[in-house]
Amino acid sequence: MTEHAITFPFPKHCLAIAVGMFLANPSYALQALSDDSLSNTTGEGVALVLDDFKMVFQQPNDLSTGSSYTRGLDNPSQYDTGFIRIIPTGENYQYIQNKQFEEKYKISYENQYDKSYSAVYDTSKTSEYNRVYQSEFDKAFTLKKTEKEAIYRAYEFEDEAGTLYKQRYDYWYDNVYNQGLNWFLLPAEKRKRSSESALNDLNNVDQWKNELTNRVNTKLTADATPIAQKNAEELAKDYATGQVELHAKLAIREVVNQQANIVHNRTKADVFIYGLALSKSDNSLSSRYSNQGFNWGSADNPWLFRAGTEKVKQFKNVEKDVGYLALEAPLATIAASESDNNIKLGFWTDIFSRQLNSSAEVDPSTGAPKSGLDKEHRLRTQFVANGLSLNGSQTRLFQTLDSDNPNHNQTLGMASLVRLNTNDNPANLSIDDANLDSKGIRISTAAKSDALDGTAVTPAIDRSLAPVFHDIEGLYLYSPNINLVLGNMYQPFVVGSEGNNIVLEVTRIPNVPEIYNKIYQNYEDGKGGYLGATAFTGATCNVVSCGTSLKASATDSTAMYQGRNATHSSIAIGTVERLPNNMLRAKDHDKATGVVFKGIDGTTKNLGSVAIDGVLIQHLKFKTTGL
Repeated sequence: MTEHAITFPFPKHCLAIAVGMFLANPSYALQALSDDSLSNTTGEGVALVLDDFKMVFQQPNDLSTGSSYTRGLDNPSQYDTGFIRIIPTGENYQYIQNKQFEEKYKISYENQYDKSYSAVYDTSKTSEYNRVYQSEFDKAFTLKKTEKEAIYRAYEFEDEAGTLYKQRYDYWYDNVYNQGLNWFLLPAEKRKRSSESALNDLNNVDQWKNELTNRVNTKLTADATPIAQKNAEELAKDYATGQVELHAKLAIREVVNQQANIVHNRTKADVFIYGLALSKSDNSLSSRYSNQGFNWGSADNPWLFRAGTEKVKQFKNVEKDVGYLALEAPLATIAASESDNNIKLGFWTDIFSRQLNSSAEVDPSTGAPKSGLDKEHRLRTQFVANGLSLNGSQTRLFQTLDSDNPNHNQTLGMASLVRLNTNDNPANLSIDDANLDSKGIRISTAAKSDALDGTAVTPAIDRSLAPVFHDIEGLYLYSPNINLVLGNMYQPFVVGSEGNNIVLEVTRIPNVPEIYNKIYQNYEDGKGGYLGATAFTGATCNVVSCGTSLKASATDSTAMYQGRNATHSSIAIGTVERLPNNMLRAKDHDKATGVVFKGIDGTTKNLGSVAIDGVLIQHLKFKTTGL
């Protein structure tokens, strides 16, 4: 169940207070105004003050008359089973399967190819060469005979066989048959025999022609052989390579198909956030909920939802008015105030890795899936934070200015400053301090006992009890001060799309001095000089300072509130001191603390403090794929 008390102070004088900041710079703190002054402002805002507020998500459809924390139960946190479920949908499973198959297949194929080469190549090449050689020779022989037909015709009269035939004919004709007048003087019988002998030699011309053909064929064979060998070699290589590829594919296909079957991969997440609770900070990181209300904001420094306008340049050296909607937490005061660090935040979560083919069907009576959840693939953890302050945080929504990049041009832009601080002055923090748990974050996983770890896969399935986590075990972050700048009016954080995919992007800082001078920071080096150009006006946001300080009104002599125009982020955990130039330094003495691990047996491992200072996001892009 939920317990809460929200106050909306909307009398005219309070509304005037809420929008009084518009008389000056819209980021100034509030000042009292008369109702007559409202028409002179740039816009009106809605002020919100939380008074004695507390909230916890308990059992869905709880019919009890009160919270489990007011009924004297031994473990009231077991009823913190009201949940928020995050279900990713819309994956293109076939695309993912094809992509994974390609990646797995390529690696397996390359590993297998060398083995297949040595096993298959030589044998298959030799057999294919022997198979195709004769046909390649016949084709080359025929081709050469056609190409050199005229040459070989002339060769008949030049070859030795052709010459011998011609000599024999000439001999008998000249010396026996053709003796001129002497031939007539020969006896008729001799003349007849001489003529017949000559004719017999002429009739035996096939003998010489056969000899000539043999010699021609020998020469054709010599010309055709290297061509046939080359062609057969190339065909055999191609065939052998194909056999290697086929052998490699057959050797890995079955295994790879099984590995790349997307339906068996556990890459689908299912997240249940249980028992989300806000209450007043206490000294315990063992409980998620203190059952005490807290105040957040005041009449002169409330939460504010408002509209405003700022003249800025984005992407190009062209200045225009940009209208925005802003949600602003109460301003952070310059003077340290423990009253700001009064929020306790707690929840626990079950995070599942599910097969992609698991059913998305939901049981309408529980809001949980009917199947697909498995204890062996579950991460169960608890988050508890004490001493939180979000003061100084803000988010602005606006339409971006013209850009040559179509994904940035006149799209939804954001300028966000997220401040999560717990300790205004952690410089003297020690591992021996008794109240470390009053300002810290704990992340734990161990249950107090097996019997108190819950019986169901997750309570959403059957409305069973929540687990009871161990009192001590976990990761402790003492006195964390986290101040993140995610986009600003000069460097928007855009929400857009590329095709069907969603894009979240902190845009690049353009090469325009009038823009990057507003973002880059001029660091003082501690020796009277500066690191960087004097034109740089950016600043780092930390727990003490966050840009240009603000006055409650234009007539005030001193500023009361920290600014909200810083461009650089900082993360500090534990014993960290602020130097005169607004830089942070983690202390390293043996009592310094910040990151601590504690075991279920009470053992403690102190890893010391952490300071990450002056973080500027030059460009950051998140993009979904495969949608």
